[in-house]
Amino acid sequence: MNGAADRWRVARIAFAVACAAWWLQKLGWLHPTGQWDFRVYYFGAQAWRSGLDPYDPRVLPADLLDTGFKFNYPPYTLPIFAAFTYVPIVRAMQLFLALKLAALGGVLAIWNRLLGTRLTEPAWVLFLVFAYSSAIFVDFVSGSVTTFEQLLIWVGVAALIESRDAVFAAAIVAASLLRLTPIALLVAGLAAAGRRGVRSVAVGFAAFAAIFAITSAVAPQLMAGFVRSLPTNWGERGWLNPAALPLAIDVAATFGRALHVALPPAAPAALYAAMVIAIGVPTVIALARFGRAGGGDRPKVVVYVAFLAIALVLPRFKNYSYMLLIAPTYFVATRSTQLRRAVPLLVIACLPIYSWITTPEHLALVADYSKWLIAFAAWALFLYEMHLGTWSAPPVAERVS
Repeated sequence: MNGAADRWRVARIAFAVACAAWWLQKLGWLHPTGQWDFRVYYFGAQAWRSGLDPYDPRVLPADLLDTGFKFNYPPYTLPIFAAFTYVPIVRAMQLFLALKLAALGGVLAIWNRLLGTRLTEPAWVLFLVFAYSSAIFVDFVSGSVTTFEQLLIWVGVAALIESRDAVFAAAIVAASLLRLTPIALLVAGLAAAGRRGVRSVAVGFAAFAAIFAITSAVAPQLMAGFVRSLPTNWGERGWLNPAALPLAIDVAATFGRALHVALPPAAPAALYAAMVIAIGVPTVIALARFGRAGGGDRPKVVVYVAFLAIALVLPRFKNYSYMLLIAPTYFVATRSTQLRRAVPLLVIACLPIYSWITTPEHLALVADYSKWLIAFAAWALFLYEMHLGTWSAPPVAERVS
């Protein structure tokens, strides 16, 4: 019996190592693959060090300029990115990847603790590799800062679950200083902590606003360049930005073409508003009822549901941003009691949908927004299980293997 258990343990470790090796080699360490976002950070900061305007797209190399890239992070991030410019670009990309791997290690440690998982569990390994069309890998190959944001966010979540609301608020504010979107996650603090967390969340929003006010006073020209760059964040749709607003725009356009009618310009906005209401209202009702019921898993469930709902209604949520939803989706899929542990959700969430379903024109819309649709399924399953009282019972001891 012990021999069989040992062999299975060795097999699981070997499988995890093989997956990690395959995943790492695809990044191309000698000549890092992709890294277009990091190259924007690098050359924007390099221009700033040289006294040029980092928000002028002409400071970027021709290949980035021709594809529409532009540095659009707040001015106080420039010294951080400038630290990489003291070494050649290839060495800087290698260093950036190494730092991201360390950050990913921290994220995985927190996820394992919250979910009761181990990196030798095959299902969990495959989910990390493939979930949401390989959101983690997309972040690494694009050179984005999402992994660093996720580390701060999940440090905050771990603190919130332990009733350290101030640490949660501080972590979310810190995660929002590069890209602004994560600040919306402070709402999860109100959902999980209730009245107890109002002060911390309010201070978090105030600190976030104060940082921008101080930056405007200290570097007004750079801040003006940053503000002018913000409109470039809008307009992306489909697989790059599978969020609610672009989904509403594309759905309205699809119906207009199918019906051969010109829909009013306000139709996409009206559809988006309806989507926000259809997701927001049931979420608030479910969380209110669940809060009254209590239960051992309550803080986790509240945070996970809030994260899913926020992600579903945000007007902009990039493909790599779905890394935020990996832990919530795995939690509901493996803890579900009424749908046989929701194996279908696990399988669907791991399908590389965009790679094989987009050729037929009529399926392109589903492919482009597959991540949003998967997140919607996870959110709906959460609310269904909360309605059934799945997580209102006393806590069950976490798994040890």
